[in-house]
Amino acid sequence: MIGDWHIYQRRGGHRTSTDDLITAWYAVHRRPQTLTRYLDLGCGIGSVLLMVSHKLRPAEAVGVEAQPQSVLMARRAVEELPAHSSKIQLHQSDFRHFDWSAHPGFDLVTGSPPYFPLDTGVLPNDEQRRACRFEARGGVEAYFAAATAAMRDGARFYLVFQTKGLDRVVAAASAHALHLGGQADFLMRRDRALPFLSVFEFVQRPVAEPHRVVCCVREADGSNSDEYMQIRRELGVT
Repeated sequence: MIGDWHIYQRRGGHRTSTDDLITAWYAVHRRPQTLTRYLDLGCGIGSVLLMVSHKLRPAEAVGVEAQPQSVLMARRAVEELPAHSSKIQLHQSDFRHFDWSAHPGFDLVTGSPPYFPLDTGVLPNDEQRRACRFEARGGVEAYFAAATAAMRDGARFYLVFQTKGLDRVVAAASAHALHLGGQADFLMRRDRALPFLSVFEFVQRPVAEPHRVVCCVREADGSNSDEYMQIRRELGVT
């Protein structure tokens, strides 16, 4: 739950993850000064979309998702929102072919793309899980193409990816004239030397010194760290 909002997920299907939580948190933590319209690309079951919308309450929020099973879960959550909540629209569509010209520009865009090309691992039998982990409909490059088409002037784009994929992420951003504005690195355990996941902030104009933060998800004994629990509390996640 996020406050009094629910997230629905299938048993054996794709489920809300640390990736979703940290993406939403960094987007909220670095919130634009003005937020009227918010977009979540490949919104899945609505995890990031709902967490950001619950905290920032944009006048309008939009999620675009290709998988019917995921859209069904997200729509159930949106339909049950209290009447005073943000206006949230869901579109079942492959965002690579979405008509962005029909929508005013967005102030804030988020994305949690799959990490793995189709030929780099054992594909899950479940279609929903497979598409969320493997690049069945493109990877970070497709996310950047859609984000830049949807962003208004001064907007920010937040994307989560494996930290070791930094070069690929920056190359995709550069191809669309976006610049690194911030980076939140996440160690999965306190006793690991290097971060595993990072959330990247991209902006339309170069910044003199990108924002940086490092967080740890779990202690060496496997328990949740205080800083990770604080992130959950900030988002209202129970």
